[in-house]
Amino acid sequence: MLPNSTKNQIKIILTKSLFNMREASRSLSLDEFILNTIESLMQIEREEYLEAAKGQGLADKSNGFYKRNYRSLLKNHLQINIPRTRDGNFSPDTIELVKASNEQVQDLVLGLYKKGMTSRDISDLLADFFGEKISKSSVNNLAKSFHDIRQAWVKSPLEKTYKAIYCDAIYITVRRDDSYAKEAVYIAYGVREDNARELLILESSPNESAAIWGEYFNQLKSRGMEHVNLIVADGLTGLENQVMIHFPQAKLQKCVVHKMRNVTKHASPKHKLEMSQDLKHVFDNFTEQSSKEKAYEKVDNFCQKWRNKYPNIRRYFKPDDFCYYLTYISYDHKIRRCIYTTNSIESINAKIRKATRNKLSFESVDFLLDYLFIIVREYQDKSWMVFPVHNFKAF
Repeated sequence: MLPNSTKNQIKIILTKSLFNMREASRSLSLDEFILNTIESLMQIEREEYLEAAKGQGLADKSNGFYKRNYRSLLKNHLQINIPRTRDGNFSPDTIELVKASNEQVQDLVLGLYKKGMTSRDISDLLADFFGEKISKSSVNNLAKSFHDIRQAWVKSPLEKTYKAIYCDAIYITVRRDDSYAKEAVYIAYGVREDNARELLILESSPNESAAIWGEYFNQLKSRGMEHVNLIVADGLTGLENQVMIHFPQAKLQKCVVHKMRNVTKHASPKHKLEMSQDLKHVFDNFTEQSSKEKAYEKVDNFCQKWRNKYPNIRRYFKPDDFCYYLTYISYDHKIRRCIYTTNSIESINAKIRKATRNKLSFESVDFLLDYLFIIVREYQDKSWMVFPVHNFKAF
């Protein structure tokens, strides 16, 4: 290895040589000068390669050049003549510098896109910083690289057993056919046997319905899922039937927060706070001594208290439906706070809302899902897979 002093001397000589070369070629633009320098370096590499091959008794020879376009901020900017040999084994290291620069710009564009910046904002930002504008369509074309990744995920095999699956839907404006409308984006993640969390469902449909959830449950089975212990979802009517059809061994926990909102929705503003506090007491069943019998007693007391002001209050607590809001009491008291609401999926919903805030709409359903998939998978890799839900050890 050369000592540092020798390296510095070589660097000084090379720098002076490049300055002299530049002075002698003022008729060339800076880009053309850089291009010629790169091509010259690659030709030197080829000569050294052929010398080494000859020393090893190989009969390889020069075989002209082939052209490749490389980009400067994603515009076809440099057409480089790359030297080649007859056996095709020669690959110049110099070209990797150009490739690396190009890939870094692409990574920057995709990184900004994932953070929620619009295509137009990214274009303007790069123009401000680099003096060269990237078109909106170029950003969108780069984003299409997400599609193949999502399609591979949709077909990927799943674990056979999951402790719990959390389901929710969020509405986002998207174009379908010739019109724009808010559509339901179905999101579900599962807690695996190792307590890590994994994205399971990311789909879109004009509306949320139990029947469509059933179709997505069936897709999970086709990917290898066999057993689910618990499904946590909002209060969607009929979902219990789909759970029974596709995962008959699974229990269903409907979200307590959704139920509380539903009960207080039509209450007088002056009663809402007190009623909310009473409902919190109804669902406060987190000790070892808590039981479903005691929970139903609290429901009776709640209805008794409010029936004079709201005669139909008991209709919110019909036994054939309300039982699904108390499923969590059947589990160990240490895990109940993790499973009695869909709040745990709200963190990813918040990520999605933040990422889509600046994007008023999406040009297609695929474009929307590709974008959301990258957002959720990045969150999964940095959070769900890194930080298991330790409370599920008590599941």
